[in-house]
Amino acid sequence: MNVQAETMEAGAAADLCGPDMDVFKAAMSDMPAAVTVVTCRDWQGRPVGTTLSAVSSLSLAPPMMLACFDVGSNTLKALLPGVDFLIHVLAEGQEKIAYGMAGKGTDKFGDIECSAGPGGLPQIAGCAAVMHCSVGQRVPGGDHVIVTGNVRRVTRAGAVPLVYHRRALFPIPTQTQE
Repeated sequence: MNVQAETMEAGAAADLCGPDMDVFKAAMSDMPAAVTVVTCRDWQGRPVGTTLSAVSSLSLAPPMMLACFDVGSNTLKALLPGVDFLIHVLAEGQEKIAYGMAGKGTDKFGDIECSAGPGGLPQIAGCAAVMHCSVGQRVPGGDHVIVTGNVRRVTRAGAVPLVYHRRALFPIPTQTQE
């Protein structure tokens, strides 16, 4: 066997084991993502929510979003097909909300300024944008579940959004018009 074939075989064997997880996590932290909070109500009408960075637009026709939830998420348990929810794009200065909503606590909304949004959903004040969605599908994806959302309404405040990059939160740098 020649050296090139041996190298290809060794690479193929390494691919079967998957990537080094520390390198994979570091590479994923290099991908800046909007900091979002998803809120809805559980089956008892209580507000639930969580911070997500794996949220993206999915389709323009029809308007759709996708959000990826850990399989153990309490918010995910409430997001059954057809259920309404809000995706909040957090703004500069809302870092405390991002960290507070990321945990597993039972009273995540205690220190957050919220109002009754569409359909009585908990709507966080001061966000850069809010998308009102209804659950389309739930698709398994490893240790996460991908929830598609049919966008019903969008509001924007013009605030500077937060991004998550290299395991830290930053406002998006503003561009100057020349």
